[in-house]
Amino acid sequence: MDKAKQPGISFDDIILKELIFSRKEGYSDRPILNMQLISNISFSPNKERLIYEMSCDINDEKGFFNIKCTMVGFFSVIEGKENMGLKEYSELSAPAAIFPYIREVIASTTTRAGIPPVVIPPTNLNLLMQNENDKETD
Repeated sequence: MDKAKQPGISFDDIILKELIFSRKEGYSDRPILNMQLISNISFSPNKERLIYEMSCDINDEKGFFNIKCTMVGFFSVIEGKENMGLKEYSELSAPAAIFPYIREVIASTTTRAGIPPVVIPPTNLNLLMQNENDKETD
């Protein structure tokens, strides 16, 4: 891979696969939030397309609200500009491409629900995903 070049991967599409939201009366303005990220990586049979699914589940410790958002991104190699494999791209860049969409859906949904918006701060996804993977292997 030539680090001076772009990866040669196209972000073809993104869809909202699932959005689940529940809220109870008595929501506090300063909840203690728990967040979990889960990803599922798959490839087309010919290995020319990456299908990257990311779910974010957030709830507060007192059980007043829960939101789960799942987005699916579709990526493919740009013919003639290949510089990074889809597997490598799926590990670092695909989560960074999809996560802003999840952040936006969560912020706008919680705002529309009449509670202070849950704005997920910019996040080191590499570290966060590594921590989630470590939990799964324990």
